[in-house]
Amino acid sequence: MSTQTPSRQPMGQQGIQSAPTREMNAQNISNQQIQQTLSEMQRRMDEPVRRSPGNETKPAFLSTEFYIYLAAVGFTLLAADLVGRDAAGVDPFRANQAWFFITLMTIAYLGSRGLSKLGNSWRHGRR
Repeated sequence: MSTQTPSRQPMGQQGIQSAPTREMNAQNISNQQIQQTLSEMQRRMDEPVRRSPGNETKPAFLSTEFYIYLAAVGFTLLAADLVGRDAAGVDPFRANQAWFFITLMTIAYLGSRGLSKLGNSWRHGRR
């Protein structure tokens, strides 16, 4: 059972409807302009992809910041181990504090590596 109302058009003309007409005042584009645009798009698509020379950035072990980071982590762990307890028996530099500082140093190191990748001369082949 259909919920649509039957059409009142004659049997042979049910699929044909007239479209509303309106003027196109905003854009009047010629076939020549369309062909020029399409040929320009095709020319751009046919151009080879330009690859940037060089690596993203120099390897981390070649940078001084890597060695400074390793030294800072080592000294932080060493300080946490050597401080020990004070006269009252309280450990002023506990292991969880040391690992918190190491986490902060790691975040700072990764941030500096990310910033160095933004625009250094290694990427463009000038070392």
